[in-house]
Amino acid sequence: MEKEIKRQLDILSSGALEVLPGDGLKAKIAVSLKENRPLIVKLGVDPTAPDLHLGHAVPLRKLRQFQDLGHKAVLIIGDFTALVGDPSGRSATRPPLTPEQVKINAKTYTDQAFKVLDDNPQRLEIRYNSKWLGSFSFETILKLTARFTVAGLLVRDDFMKRYKAEQPIGLHEFLYPVMQAYDSVEIRADIELGGSDQKFNLLAGRQLQEKFEQEPQVALTLPLLEGTDGVRKMSKSYDNHIGLTFEPADMFGKVMRVPDEGPEQPRFSLILKYYQLALGYLPDKVAAIAADLEAEKLDPRDAKEELAWQVVATYQGREAADAARADFDARFRRPRLQTVHADTERIVTRMPAVEISVESNIEREALKEDGTIWVPKLLVLTGGAQSTSEGRRLIEQSGVRFKGELITDPATEVKIEGGEILQIGKRKVYKLTLLPINS
Repeated sequence: MEKEIKRQLDILSSGALEVLPGDGLKAKIAVSLKENRPLIVKLGVDPTAPDLHLGHAVPLRKLRQFQDLGHKAVLIIGDFTALVGDPSGRSATRPPLTPEQVKINAKTYTDQAFKVLDDNPQRLEIRYNSKWLGSFSFETILKLTARFTVAGLLVRDDFMKRYKAEQPIGLHEFLYPVMQAYDSVEIRADIELGGSDQKFNLLAGRQLQEKFEQEPQVALTLPLLEGTDGVRKMSKSYDNHIGLTFEPADMFGKVMRVPDEGPEQPRFSLILKYYQLALGYLPDKVAAIAADLEAEKLDPRDAKEELAWQVVATYQGREAADAARADFDARFRRPRLQTVHADTERIVTRMPAVEISVESNIEREALKEDGTIWVPKLLVLTGGAQSTSEGRRLIEQSGVRFKGELITDPATEVKIEGGEILQIGKRKVYKLTLLPINS
């Protein structure tokens, strides 16, 4: 059992900022396995806008990891709390929404959440918190708020900043963490997920569960994903978001516009953060991409293009991703050097790009002095792959043969002397011819 506890703990804690209390997740997993029951994992979303974006998808992906390990996700649609508006990270009171706006937004939220979550009823329950919060009497509300103190709520960073700046704080805003906390009591949550700005609310859930003599939930906070500006968290309010329902070409282009790293952040930090948070890559896979970027085996543009393809494929499908990449290449990428081919042959020459008249070109830095070349780069230059990242993926999928031999390692280099056969999948076969420079 210890091995399974460690396996689940490694997966579920990957990418998390904090797990509170520190040993809580491990203890919950152990109880789950011992009692042979799934954990109840809560994620609350307030339908304050009509669309979800990649920032919303971060906790949804973590929720999916819990599902894949056999636990039960409870997605709480905050159709009642949305009428108040979450004050987390806000410097001013949110404008109120009408019940009609909330109802319309809630419908789109559930539809879009299924792009990430497993909709098996054994693994997913969708609850609307108006079912319980909307029926509270004033007496019930008084008893509930009596379990919290104003001093305890003012400890919250955003409230304290507004209080010190003499900016108004609505009394109803103090009720928001109380209502979110009661959601945890209602469903008897074992785990609650949220962004780093939700820490106070998640801990309020623990506090209220204890007062209701329930085993308190574990709070698992996740990083906030920066938007296309590379600075502020992704938000429709900042116009830096990438919506899950964007047209494929628009989604692809938005990802390509994300900076490689944020201000005063390590090289390639945002590329790697998007792989981890937007796609759910585990740490070892992200580390491999980081190592290739640092070793210059992977061009940052190719890494980002692969990222964009994967994001679109995840939410729109592989065909849409292929079309979006082709559209992006046609509009923005430097046109690839043309090749001359007959039947299944492609001619690869070694001529300086500036002197091309016919045939095609392998740039000097691509082909080494001894005639060897990195296979993913060869796939790009022959037109068999759109990027070195796609070339690596083709190799990992056992789709590339050189001189009849299956290539299994993406780091492989091969020597071209002329006449070699390069096969990509079942339909692409290229005969390579090496012409001398200036021939």
